[in-house]
Amino acid sequence: MTLQNFLSNHNLFMLRLFLSSLGACIAYTYRHASHDYWLLMLFVFSLIAMAPAYFRFKQSHADSKGLVTQALHWSGGLITGSIVYAYHVSGRIFHEEAGLIVLLILALTTYLDGVRTGWRSVFVGIFLVLTAISIAYFDDYIWQLIILAILAAIVSHFANSEVALSKHSSHKFL
Repeated sequence: MTLQNFLSNHNLFMLRLFLSSLGACIAYTYRHASHDYWLLMLFVFSLIAMAPAYFRFKQSHADSKGLVTQALHWSGGLITGSIVYAYHVSGRIFHEEAGLIVLLILALTTYLDGVRTGWRSVFVGIFLVLTAISIAYFDDYIWQLIILAILAAIVSHFANSEVALSKHSSHKFL
């Protein structure tokens, strides 16, 4: 598997969806410690989002504006999440509230990234918002989120297959 295949939209979507589902399970099981996971996910999602832009820049040196835009966008989310975490450490907000606020920051940052990059990030942002709502208001929510994640993974797989098929068939006739 080449680096370009590894950094495909579908693979990065699957990774984000897996990490989001794992976070929902962690928040369900360890509500008092989920704030640490969501803060870590802010960093991980930032790296996941910036990796394709960075490697495009390394290959062509033509897309520096896209890389700078991505860096500014995600650094805003990271700074905001760090401020919430500082409030938590100082005792101004409790564990669960800090986790939910950082989760909402992650959801908004991911959603807004998707406005520029495609439907997969938009979906992950919405999935994260649904996770935050579920954590706050429902006692049993894991299986519904897992079913939603599986359905999204199937849709992404077929969308990815159609794109690959259309690329293959267009090269066949040329």
